Amino acid sequence: MIDNYNVDNYWCKDAGETIEFMRSVRRPWLAYKVLAAGALKPLDGFKYAFENGADFCVVGMFDFQIAEDVEAARTVLAGLDRKPRPWMA
Repeated sequence: MIDNYNVDNYWCKDAGETIEFMRSVRRPWLAYKVLAAGALKPLDGFKYAFENGADFCVVGMFDFQIAEDVEAARTVLAGLDRKPRPWMA
């Protein structure tokens, strides 16, 4: 089995560690690569990021994806029941 975690541009091996660390940070959290270069659907990536404490999501997209991604973010934020850290924005 190949250990892809040694590759410089691979996703986080332990997201829980990052989430725990960011709970104590009193600065805005700009979560990036939350869609893993298209590997995750916008609703899933945004939900995970915001429910775990992110204040913003930095997302790369093509022009034809903007409306879908904005609607997904609005849907997630409207239904956000909990956020483990106060908003820092």
